[in-house]
Amino acid sequence: MRLQDLHTHSLYDDGKNTLEEMVLAAQAAGLSAIGLSGHSPLPQLNGWSGINGRFDAFLAEAFALREAYRGDFHVWAGLEWDVCSPAPPEGLDYVIGSVHRLPACGAQFSVDRSAEALKLMLQTFFAGDVRAMEAAYYAEYDKIAASPRVDIVGHFDLITKFDEPRAIFSEFPDCAARAMETLVRAGKIFEINTGAITRGYRCTPYPSEPMLRRLHELGGKITVSSDAHSIGGLGRGFAQSLALAVRCGFSELWQLDAGTFVPVPIKL
Repeated sequence: MRLQDLHTHSLYDDGKNTLEEMVLAAQAAGLSAIGLSGHSPLPQLNGWSGINGRFDAFLAEAFALREAYRGDFHVWAGLEWDVCSPAPPEGLDYVIGSVHRLPACGAQFSVDRSAEALKLMLQTFFAGDVRAMEAAYYAEYDKIAASPRVDIVGHFDLITKFDEPRAIFSEFPDCAARAMETLVRAGKIFEINTGAITRGYRCTPYPSEPMLRRLHELGGKITVSSDAHSIGGLGRGFAQSLALAVRCGFSELWQLDAGTFVPVPIKL
């Protein structure tokens, strides 16, 4: 089956290639489509989101590439929207909703910056209470469930990026189960995200296998994404993700087609 990759980054945020280089690499890799999904602007200065005038330029180029390749290759203009950002703009082909930061934890802290920063965040803002930190993290997904513009749930258990195998966080805490149920009721699609595998932080994708099994029981929807920050990451780990999806009971992916997400049978 031909797959699309809707979670990608470029030089406009914390990626390493231009948007057109990503498009050409996706085409060469045999993908059916690519989504250009730069990070949304955040109110705090940082080195990875679309700030300082880059965001408008990103949107303009993404829309221009969509038109330039129309009829030759599917290019979708999207966004990875962080719940700390202003509401996503209208006119996008799709939006990924992600949680990178917790509101009470200061501008310099994100849950996926480094293992050391995560531990400091846990001690400084949660007095070492892991359950409290998990509850604060998964509570943020209510904002994604409530946003009608968000289509895809990004790396649902990102907080566990530096915790494989589990030594700090729970495999599937009750607060995550409640958040998942809310997101499924809202019709959101969960991505199986391979980005941390490509960058050497994990051996398995997000979400974890127990989470995916529960997602299937709830009737949830899935897609696969690489979260590629360079051309070499496009489509990486997709075979592993599809095998995991089938093992968890899924038989179809949801992919973007002419502006609408549609189910596509999984073929290994």
